[in-house]
Amino acid sequence: MQSKETSASPIAQQERERYERSLNRLDAYAGRMDSQFRVPGTNIRFGLDPILGLLPGLGDLIALVLSLYLVVEAVRLGAGGGVVLRMLANLLAEFVIGLVPVLGDIFDVVWKANDRNARLLRRHITEKLDPDKRQRRWFSYLLIAGFGALMIWLLAALAHELLLMRLMEALTQGWVPAATV
Repeated sequence: MQSKETSASPIAQQERERYERSLNRLDAYAGRMDSQFRVPGTNIRFGLDPILGLLPGLGDLIALVLSLYLVVEAVRLGAGGGVVLRMLANLLAEFVIGLVPVLGDIFDVVWKANDRNARLLRRHITEKLDPDKRQRRWFSYLLIAGFGALMIWLLAALAHELLLMRLMEALTQGWVPAATV
């Protein structure tokens, strides 16, 4: 009896090779984001994500946008909604905790959401090569859109709070609009 791998059709073998190339590319990307560099004399590894996180506020947002690339690629490779949801949860945890000064930067180095997401995707693709599984890409895209809407809402709420703080500051300093003078 032949194994699945040796009896696979040329098309199935090409598909496996395409998945493997994609996964290798995404593993390399995740490595650049989370574990490209090593602190000399230690086993502590970090990448561009924690470095970007050092920039207050904006750095974490840039790192989040760059990290979403893995999620979009996961959907393109046929990852299911559960995998995409776990990937987004990893990114959300890293983003929210990453906003806390110092603690967030340490968390970024330890958590490594991109490496986690690459492992999740690799496990999913390995399981996906079982032809009995059905795909629901629309649900995955819906999850990404919902996550994006949540991020926009959070940024809008933050901007709203900053505007209110400035308005309160102006009012407490005796500022009066020109139309009422």
